[in-house]
Amino acid sequence: MDSELQLAIALVLADSMLRQTVNQRRPESKLTFEVVHRPDMLIVAIKGEASADQAEELESRLLRAPVAAQPLVVLNLTELTFLSSLAMGALVGYRRTLLRRGVDLRLANLQARVWLALEAAGVAELFPTIDLAEQRKGHSHEDHAA
Repeated sequence: MDSELQLAIALVLADSMLRQTVNQRRPESKLTFEVVHRPDMLIVAIKGEASADQAEELESRLLRAPVAAQPLVVLNLTELTFLSSLAMGALVGYRRTLLRRGVDLRLANLQARVWLALEAAGVAELFPTIDLAEQRKGHSHEDHAA
């Protein structure tokens, strides 16, 4: 074998071993959902990490949320610590589904890390934010800058 082929094989083996080590140490990411029905909105709290392996579950759980009688759905992301690009795609798809039903979607309480990920992906402008604390005081739902 020539030296370039040996080096390529060594790199592939090293990469494979590194992936196995990382996967063994990485805890299983888990998302939890809590749904709160209010007369004027449906609030879905999403907690955990929305990693690539959780994107399908995220989309499925959001699509099962009962939004028929609600003019507004708010995703409360207070405890969402990570948002992968696949999970962003799920949020964009969910937004599209809600818009077809005439339902508005807002995000609330985003951690800076999550907001910056949305900004970096160029989709932040698709998701207006809402201040849930102001909503509890009885104010109308206006856009608030993140």
